[in-house]
Amino acid sequence: MKVISIQKAADMLSLWSVVVNTLAVLSIVVVVGLGDQRLAVIAPLVPLVIILVRQRGALTRPPRGIGGIGRYLTARYLLIAASAVLLYTVGDVRVLELVAAVLAVGALAVEPMLRSLNGVAVPYAANFPGHEGRNRASFRYGWIFPLNLLGLLALALATLAPGVLLPVTSLISLASLVMSLIALADCVGRIRERRRFQTRLPETLEAMEPGFYVYWHAPPRSAFQVTMWLPHLERLGVPFVLVARTVPNFRQLANATEHPVLLRRSLTDLDDLIVPSARGVFYVNNAMRNNHMVRYAGLTHIQLLHGESDKASSATPVIRMYDRDFVAGQAAIDRFDTFGVPMHPEIFRIVGRPQVEDVEEARGPIGELEDRSVLYAPTWLGYQAETNYSSLPIGPAIVRALLERGCRVVFRPHPYSSRSPELRESCRQIREMLAADAAAGGREHLYGDLAENEMSVVDCFNACDAMISDVSAVVGDFLHSGKPLAMVSPRTGAEEFVQEFPMARAAYVLVSEGTDPQNLHEVLDDLTGADPHEAERKAWATYYLGDIPRENYADRFVDVAREELGLAASDEAELTPGGPGPGGAS
Repeated sequence: MKVISIQKAADMLSLWSVVVNTLAVLSIVVVVGLGDQRLAVIAPLVPLVIILVRQRGALTRPPRGIGGIGRYLTARYLLIAASAVLLYTVGDVRVLELVAAVLAVGALAVEPMLRSLNGVAVPYAANFPGHEGRNRASFRYGWIFPLNLLGLLALALATLAPGVLLPVTSLISLASLVMSLIALADCVGRIRERRRFQTRLPETLEAMEPGFYVYWHAPPRSAFQVTMWLPHLERLGVPFVLVARTVPNFRQLANATEHPVLLRRSLTDLDDLIVPSARGVFYVNNAMRNNHMVRYAGLTHIQLLHGESDKASSATPVIRMYDRDFVAGQAAIDRFDTFGVPMHPEIFRIVGRPQVEDVEEARGPIGELEDRSVLYAPTWLGYQAETNYSSLPIGPAIVRALLERGCRVVFRPHPYSSRSPELRESCRQIREMLAADAAAGGREHLYGDLAENEMSVVDCFNACDAMISDVSAVVGDFLHSGKPLAMVSPRTGAEEFVQEFPMARAAYVLVSEGTDPQNLHEVLDDLTGADPHEAERKAWATYYLGDIPRENYADRFVDVAREELGLAASDEAELTPGGPGPGGAS
């Protein structure tokens, strides 16, 4: 059972809003009850300070989007009323008091309208020829929220120095009000431009003549699922459009590519995509919303996925809803039988993993190399306990043992590793360990931003002589190098692990129990020394990545994709599924 913290429970139940609203009401009661006593100023300050503390992120950092606009709205109205009553009871400047209160209320009243309009003024298209989309606000609307809080603070303190603070309050509120009206006009302009584009979209697409679409819906920081395929889809030689279903997904793709990107949020929004030139749709994951697009029977729907691994998600019955499942090798087909998922054989096309075409072969037997580099590429926790294959809890021990053997280390954890405090801490320890070793011994380890962002996965493969990883798609891709590799079994013994994850037959299995690796030194002896499984590993590489000539390896994907979309007849005969194991690989 997942444990929910008190803080998270309070946020889910909006308890802070209830507390602040209650204190704001009580502040009016206190102000009225104390008459003209200036000490009553403390009453509205208490809930206001709580708001300031709760929203400190919106006050101490440059705003993102609309920031805190619309938050604690009821409480802020009540605090304006409490401050106005307090000013009235002490008999301070009536005209300035009225002007300050009216401007503060006006500035606050625009916030919900702005928040609502901003929600409608969503991005819609990027990188379309001849069109510059208005996908972002002209300025950061989020500055309005801290301005209104600052004006409210000045109004709450106005009884202490009314001659100074009331004009200050008026000026701040006036500035916020003007900024809000400009923001509203900006939102209206963005909405109008989006609607004009939507009206012209069918004609725009017919003029572009896209041959296919790439459809995508995924969690944050998942754009790699799409970008890994773009260079190979470009080789099909026809225009195409990327289709995203959420605003975050749209922004990720728009920032990652110069190809046209469309945001289609509703089911009916997808109807405009059906133009005569469109022949098919490629998918890179099994997102639930994929079925929104699969319903268009006139298109050929092709599942690519974003990696080759033995995870259960690679052999789900959901694949049946697509017309074709492009797989790397025979192993992907046999995996459905392993998981008890019957499939029609004609759905499969073996196309290899075009992403590995630039993976370099080993520079020689690893035991004969004077300097050896080992890539440690652990995966993350997954979404459920049963899909947690991460070795990061023993990661520091693995890296320490590699350093003791004089190896240079390339460290590239899964991007999602930062989501877990435990994995984040392991990553921190490993980075510090590598930095200390580099400073002491001069070895140039590759880690941090260099290995995780500047270098690609293939760059990391080519920078190493061996790899240690988990149940992960990087293992399948690494097989193309022919270099030795090890896989970590986090919960079972080596035999059980190999039985559950057949790809481990190509690897040396490192067994761990919690944070304690059981056979680390034996595995490293084989991995960085004798490498007794070299020949067997190469046979399994064919099974997993297809019996495709290494030269022009990625051409198989291009030829099969063009054939399925009816763009050109394939010059190569379709691969037919064979039996399991290296001998039955296609």
